[in-house]
Amino acid sequence: MARLIFGTLLSIGIVVACGPRMAEAFLPVLRWSFVQLHSYDRVIELSISDKGVVSGREPVYRLVLAPDRVVFVGERLVPADPRGRAMISVLVAYLWQSLLVALPLALAWPASRSTEWPLRLTALAAFIGCFTLIDLPFTLWAQTWQIYVDAYAPGKFSPLLVWADFLQSGGRLLLGFIAAGMSVVLSRSLFRLQ
Repeated sequence: MARLIFGTLLSIGIVVACGPRMAEAFLPVLRWSFVQLHSYDRVIELSISDKGVVSGREPVYRLVLAPDRVVFVGERLVPADPRGRAMISVLVAYLWQSLLVALPLALAWPASRSTEWPLRLTALAAFIGCFTLIDLPFTLWAQTWQIYVDAYAPGKFSPLLVWADFLQSGGRLLLGFIAAGMSVVLSRSLFRLQ
């Protein structure tokens, strides 16, 4: 129980102390990964904005796009109009939601020996990094695709939109549980091999 409380306080401390720097450092990675996923719009701007989506105070990643290519949406061919603009934003807090769950759980689970902790925390950092790459870039992509679907093919099924709904409905927290479990299993396996 003490390790769980310590892990909770540590994860909150990391977010409070390093959150803004983590968010800034993630911007180039977010831009690169989004561009790899979504090639039919041109990124005009990707930045952190203090104008939040709910009360106007939550920092968000703000993405501004311009149509760049012809796109098929459902059975419709949508021409590109370079004068068009779309603005999308996601909460910066999504960046560390999984961490806030994973770190306390990974620290709460007992270790066989003290030398297992570095392996576990390294594995946890790697899993959180990978899960972040299937979260935020895909969330931005889903919000962009939602604009096309709403305008040209309302009600069209999309696995991408299902994934985004899953993340919004607690999926990020589940990813934190999974990252913690995988880091424990992997560190124990690696420790046994030594």
